[in-house]
Amino acid sequence: MKRIITASFCLLLLSNCIEVSESKTFSKLPPGKWRAILKLTNPSVVPTAANITEGQNKIKDYFELPFNLEFEYEDDEMVGYLINGKEKIKIENLHFGRDLGTAKDTLIMDFTAFDTYIDAFYEENFIEGYWVVPYKDNYQIPFLATYGLNHRFIDRPQEDTYNFDGEWLVEFEYDNPEEKYPAIATFNQDGHLLDGTFKTETGDYRFLSGNAYGDKMRLSVFDGAHAFLFSGSVSRDTIYGEFRSGSHYKSNWIATRKKDNKPYLKDPYQMTQATNKVQFNFPNASGEFISLGDENYSDKYKLINIMGTWCPNCRDEINFLKELKHDIPDIEIVSIAFERYRDEEKSMNAIRKYKSSMDFDWPILLGGYANKKENSEILEFVDKIYSYPTLLLVDKNNQVVDIHTGFYGPATEEYQSFKSEYLEKIQSLYKS
Repeated sequence: MKRIITASFCLLLLSNCIEVSESKTFSKLPPGKWRAILKLTNPSVVPTAANITEGQNKIKDYFELPFNLEFEYEDDEMVGYLINGKEKIKIENLHFGRDLGTAKDTLIMDFTAFDTYIDAFYEENFIEGYWVVPYKDNYQIPFLATYGLNHRFIDRPQEDTYNFDGEWLVEFEYDNPEEKYPAIATFNQDGHLLDGTFKTETGDYRFLSGNAYGDKMRLSVFDGAHAFLFSGSVSRDTIYGEFRSGSHYKSNWIATRKKDNKPYLKDPYQMTQATNKVQFNFPNASGEFISLGDENYSDKYKLINIMGTWCPNCRDEINFLKELKHDIPDIEIVSIAFERYRDEEKSMNAIRKYKSSMDFDWPILLGGYANKKENSEILEFVDKIYSYPTLLLVDKNNQVVDIHTGFYGPATEEYQSFKSEYLEKIQSLYKS
């Protein structure tokens, strides 16, 4: 099972290659950069180890979602990372072994907190398999990774490339009045390299990374929970685009340049309204029921985090709450999870794994199945749930101080200012 990498090894596909300075034996994958794709459709030419090795790289990746991987060795232990632009996410659990039935090396990349995984074979510097989402029926997307490549999209640069840099006003599903929704896109362009994100009224679309060529742009992200692919073409300073989420969702979008500071998205503090004093009684991961009537919540300020373990924006908010709890230990936090399983035991298992993976010291409770209409009826102290996450600040008498809908994470410019402003708000409560 051992792989030997020598100084002469270099993948000749395109201009990207990795050379290892000295001979070394690795018991698992060779360390370094990998280019990965999720095959969201079935293009006429399917990328295989054979045609890539032969240099027949004529595959159009318009409907393939690319992202980047990196593997390293720390104290002889293999660690892996998902790379999306400025973001480098450590893969929580890696399992490497030998399939006795096929005699092939196997690799499982387990994104534990999100309850998804990639199950694949490794052979001759290729990893091939499927991304599997257990909480969706029969949901798996073909996956392929190639060693030694660190580009994202395959297209060749063009000299006359449009400048997408800046802020854009966006409408998704713009030709469908009942489904359309607004967003603000922020793009950062350096030559043909492009990154950025879309901010909606309920959260952001993560660290997007890609390229701009001529009048076209492409961006993608894969973080273990969501697989997003954006493409667009510009005409007269208007971008006409397509958005794909995994293999199950496709929509169009249109964008024009933002020219003023007028509000375009709803105020996150005004979307969800309190209707009653906060009361609930939900089980934690051990099956014990917890409510705000419990003694340890008496006469204390509280934060109620309405979320789902499957939600990347919720993960960003959990990380923010961990920092806030460190700075203000007296604040009590309760997370109420709404999960993608109807089966209660599967949902309980998901929140157990999530709490262990995310390593926070407050209870996570199972609120039920993730359906906004159902959840709005269950949580009788708010008028409507628009987003996971939703954060409630609750006073010592269990009255709502304010509600923040959605969350803009570290992929957005607002993240740092929100953190400092919210911390100051909580601190002011203890001073009053």
